[in-house]
Amino acid sequence: MSRETLLQNIADLVQTDLVPLVEDIDRKGLYPEDFLRKAGGLGGFACVGSEAEGGSGLGLGAQIAVLREIGKACGATAFSAWCQAACAWYLHQTPNQAVKRYLPDVLSGKVLAGTGMSNTVKHLAGIEEHLLQAAETEGGYIVNGMLPWVSNLGEDHIWANTAQTGGGYVMFITGAAREGVSLIACPEFCALEGTRTFAIKFDNVFVPHEDVLAAPEQFADFIKTIKAGFILLQIGIGAGIIDGCLHEIALADVGSETNYFLDHGRDALQKRHQALLAKTMKLADEAYLNQANMLETLQTRADASQLCLDASQSAALHAGAKGYLMSSPVQRRLREAMFVAIVTPALKHLRKEISDLEFMGGDEFSI
Repeated sequence: MSRETLLQNIADLVQTDLVPLVEDIDRKGLYPEDFLRKAGGLGGFACVGSEAEGGSGLGLGAQIAVLREIGKACGATAFSAWCQAACAWYLHQTPNQAVKRYLPDVLSGKVLAGTGMSNTVKHLAGIEEHLLQAAETEGGYIVNGMLPWVSNLGEDHIWANTAQTGGGYVMFITGAAREGVSLIACPEFCALEGTRTFAIKFDNVFVPHEDVLAAPEQFADFIKTIKAGFILLQIGIGAGIIDGCLHEIALADVGSETNYFLDHGRDALQKRHQALLAKTMKLADEAYLNQANMLETLQTRADASQLCLDASQSAALHAGAKGYLMSSPVQRRLREAMFVAIVTPALKHLRKEISDLEFMGGDEFSI
């Protein structure tokens, strides 16, 4: 299947199966499980996997484009799809063949998946302590601790986590069906309620060696291979939200004599958006070959956050009083855009890592 055919199929599915649900996803916390599984069936999560792995081999750029198509209608669902794609990315990149047995079902959407890496990414950037601990035992590891927010979960879902060991870190796949794993409801969010986000408690959870994505001696190299993709895939969420904002601005501009006086007009935003997309695709192609420049990646992701904020606020101002209604798409886009700037790595986190890398000369991978 060509990239163009895939994107058209996903766009069609978005219109028929996602657009009618968007308000319930946003305001009632509906989790669009059927849509996600159908998207998987169309190849919507298969881009990062090779054909030998059960994927399409279309690459990281195509996967970002799929997330963008979903995000045009619903930022929350694009985030859930990102979780799925990120887990597939980890499984594609792992050097351990045994754990790759999960990959075909994740690529096809037969198994839905999350990514519990927020704490790890912040810990490695020196922002917070690591919350999961692992002790090596016969045949694997025993994991204990609690993570506050992990998304795209369910009783039959799987996800990736990292735990700190005496000798470093171990990254692994686990699931809600594992003995000792508990999913705990989170406080209500202002947006993204339809993403099945839970706190996760690990109480003496056994992780066998065959579920390990990266053992402690592999971990530093593995993080370098997945981090750029992890970050760039998030731009797909933001790009779709920006597209939605540009659409709302265009609608609001029809017949308006005053919108011309607002900052961040459609033409200026569109120009920034096209530049962002071009840079993202270049970096995605490089990341798929494990050659992405981390400083450029972080800067581009930060640019996506800022553009999301600018576009969503502009859409609300262009809409005027109509944009202040709870039923207005621009009201939802404001909250979705804020999430893009807050989700790990948050804008402040990105700027910290950019500063750290620039201090080191900008040519080192940050883990």
